[in-house]
Amino acid sequence: MKRKYADRIDWRRVVSRNFKCIFIEEQDFKGYVTLLTLHQVEKKLFVQYQGEELCIAADGYFWLQQFPVNSNFCETTMLNQSHEVLQRYIDISRSNGVSDEGIPYWDDLYLDVIVLPDGNFFIQDEDELEDALRQGHIKFQDYKLAKEMAAKIILEIQSGENHVINSSIRHFQQLINL
Repeated sequence: MKRKYADRIDWRRVVSRNFKCIFIEEQDFKGYVTLLTLHQVEKKLFVQYQGEELCIAADGYFWLQQFPVNSNFCETTMLNQSHEVLQRYIDISRSNGVSDEGIPYWDDLYLDVIVLPDGNFFIQDEDELEDALRQGHIKFQDYKLAKEMAAKIILEIQSGENHVINSSIRHFQQLINL
């Protein structure tokens, strides 16, 4: 299991960036929200879904990340330079926290849920979760937590009741205007 940080300071692809982090307390959301602005990237990042390529990191793109308190996931909304949502990437985590330097992090439990703007979604890295359990890198409780959290998130996505996703554009507007 890897600890990952919202500022992605080790991401060598990004040549020039800006990072913002705030704590938001609203009726539907309480937690840290970060915005990584990719001013310049060395090389664009593409992913493939159902045979189609999607660019998720290029000059002028944004990665908004939300870390709801007392939860076992964080959600990244990836937007292009026109502020259009490209995808939402939900990392299932054992726990979320904040470093001594004030940078939110998540302890990644391998399993991810990806949501496209058209509402289609995918579960990713189930094989990595299975391997981690088999190799003893995680305990069965972690495995069970990851599976249950992914199932809960999928139900929320299908019903349109995922408060983190539903607040992401509002949070993006707050951070972009800081």
